[in-house]
Amino acid sequence: MSEADLIVLRPAPGPRRQVLMIAAVIAVVLVIAGVMAGGRPALITCIVLALLLAAAAAVYLGRSRIVVTPAEISVRGLWFHHRRDRTLAAALVRATVVQPMAAPAETIVVVDVDDRALLRINGALYSTSDLDRLVDHLGLISGGPDRPVTLGQLARERPGSVGWVGRHPVAFTLLCALGFAVLAVVLGAVIAGLSG
Repeated sequence: MSEADLIVLRPAPGPRRQVLMIAAVIAVVLVIAGVMAGGRPALITCIVLALLLAAAAAVYLGRSRIVVTPAEISVRGLWFHHRRDRTLAAALVRATVVQPMAAPAETIVVVDVDDRALLRINGALYSTSDLDRLVDHLGLISGGPDRPVTLGQLARERPGSVGWVGRHPVAFTLLCALGFAVLAVVLGAVIAGLSG
């Protein structure tokens, strides 16, 4: 395979810094909360949670990438690795997506000949020039909304283009917060039990 047949995109420096800054702020808040809660178990619990968060951010940035080969289009994130046969791709939908409390980010949806979504690429971690390179490299018909849209609007305009998380951001946030709270309670109980 020649180098011209392969494209690998990694997170851009600006979005990388933003992810690391958010993780650092949350980690500092966790440590301050552990200090204010009083007691060694609470402090240790919050420090461990802060370290887990920092590790997750580092792994997320290290694993995230978009790879296009002659045979497939691949998108990797922290918890997923989506791979689709490149020959099935017929067109692209490129949209600027606005989300609550976040900067607008580009989303690229790869669709098949029946206009069904094969793959959704969240462009928040990538530079606009990298996304332009991706679109040019794929060489597919490209279209999309001529205005910024929410994920809900994109899901209505292009059924199947947005997953459950995108269609239910509040529920996903609440589930994440609940999971984090359960992890904190379990970890705190284990540390309290071990420390006496």
